[in-house]
Amino acid sequence: MTTLASLIERGLLSPGLELVWRRRQLGKTHMARLREDGAIVTEDGSAHKSPSGAARHLNGNKPIDGWNVWVVVASGKRLTEIRELQSN
Repeated sequence: MTTLASLIERGLLSPGLELVWRRRQLGKTHMARLREDGAIVTEDGSAHKSPSGAARHLNGNKPIDGWNVWVVVASGKRLTEIRELQSN
């Protein structure tokens, strides 16, 4: 199973990267930061071990695929695109 920590270890992501989730239908934008241990820290300060956990937290505890919604600000790539690079 791919984790954010494993993507950091492989050099595909870096601690401190900003992540964004733009929710066009709701007109909301969520910002988060990637921590050294692979956790995502959302703007309210809560830390989550997975992209989906962070997205679920911001989505009223409703399940959502965080790998598809979070985008790395610096590259414009979704986490799912970066995850696919690990398998290559």
